[in-house]
Amino acid sequence: MLTQDLPIIILSIMLLFSAIAVLFIKEFRKAFYLTLSVNIIGIIILSFFWIIGFVGYTIFSCTLYLDNVGYLFSIIVLIGTTVVVLGGKSHIESWSTRSSMLSLLLLTGLGLVYMAFAYNILIILGAWGISSAASYAITMLRKDYKSVDAGIKYLIMGLISSSFMIFGFALYFLSVNTFSLNYSTIKYPYLFMLGISLLSIAFFFKLGAFPFQGWLPEVYINADRISVSFISSVGKLLGIIPLLRIISLGDPTQNIITFFVVLFSIMAILSMFVGNIIAFSRRDLPSILAFSSIAQMGFILIGFVALKVNTQIAEAGLITQSLAYVIAQAGLFNFVNYIEKVSGTARFEGLRGLAKSDRGLATSVSILVLSLLGIPPIIGFWGKLFLFESVYLYPWLIIIAVLNSAISAGYYIPVIREMFREGELSFVESEERDSVIFSAILSIGIGIISPLILVIV
Repeated sequence: MLTQDLPIIILSIMLLFSAIAVLFIKEFRKAFYLTLSVNIIGIIILSFFWIIGFVGYTIFSCTLYLDNVGYLFSIIVLIGTTVVVLGGKSHIESWSTRSSMLSLLLLTGLGLVYMAFAYNILIILGAWGISSAASYAITMLRKDYKSVDAGIKYLIMGLISSSFMIFGFALYFLSVNTFSLNYSTIKYPYLFMLGISLLSIAFFFKLGAFPFQGWLPEVYINADRISVSFISSVGKLLGIIPLLRIISLGDPTQNIITFFVVLFSIMAILSMFVGNIIAFSRRDLPSILAFSSIAQMGFILIGFVALKVNTQIAEAGLITQSLAYVIAQAGLFNFVNYIEKVSGTARFEGLRGLAKSDRGLATSVSILVLSLLGIPPIIGFWGKLFLFESVYLYPWLIIIAVLNSAISAGYYIPVIREMFREGELSFVESEERDSVIFSAILSIGIGIISPLILVIV
């Protein structure tokens, strides 16, 4: 029935035609508010269809599956894009490519929404092509030397990861003899495990998990801050969402489940330790956010360890932690853009005096940092709690994760400390400041209701 297709049809038409329309709207203000409105209306539409029960069935010849996880991740995509767009208005207004930026943000969101509901590997391949190509262009859109240089390196690494993905899907198809992600019989288990390994490598590149993070510091530190605000937050969902669909929808044997546990445990532990160790040596906020994001992906990978062992709590953890990460990362890179304009640097000395001149902003930044650290009642606490709870069968992994979470305080807390030290900074009203405050309010507000995610999933 056509009625059942409405959630995807309406959202697709909105995002696609808006992505085209902003290219032809001459007045940037109108294009900006169209982009912002489409994301907000998209959140409302998805929430409406989800609440009234458009859940638990396939559409478009069984290529998409409308489930709770798909709705929640689609909403996360649009929330993250909203935060980025709010903080980038005045910054990108002077760009000659400002309309292209808005269009590519919408196209990336469209691809991610399709991935969030994917039930067929062809959907993932098509959506990946749209979103990945858009993300590479977003990195380079400012057209300054550093952004283009970082974007080219990101593009090269992306092409490598795409090659792994295509090869991995080929092996996946040979081993299960179907394009569907809902496989029930695996004819060639070892071939299947090799295919999953290659697919995991492809998505680890996007996540920036160790040892596939080679592109990440270059992009996060050198590319334009608003571009990085999107790439480092919503862009990470390009790795999380398809990997979640591939692992969660099928019915693997116990041997393959054990393989998942071993693979993702190793990657989670390495990413947490390496990210934390390198972040400790940094004294500027962009570098700390770059290397701490590697550790944050380590926490995310804990959810994949338990995805076929403790499914409900693992999915709740992945959803909650992804939302916490997207909001905090987008908001904090908007703050980096703000502080570099106000003080001239995002090093620790550039943060001093912020609390004296703008206590609201300093408090908001502190909330986002504490969310990444995992302090209650902020949403990041619930994300880590659900993830740790999901692997209760592996207490050694919980101990390692809690230890790494405590270690991360060594570089997160100094960021807060520096903002509350004596210094001279002027109060400046800007969209970046507003988006940081908005992100902090979201982190607290959603954190209060986060326990309900367990019931929903």
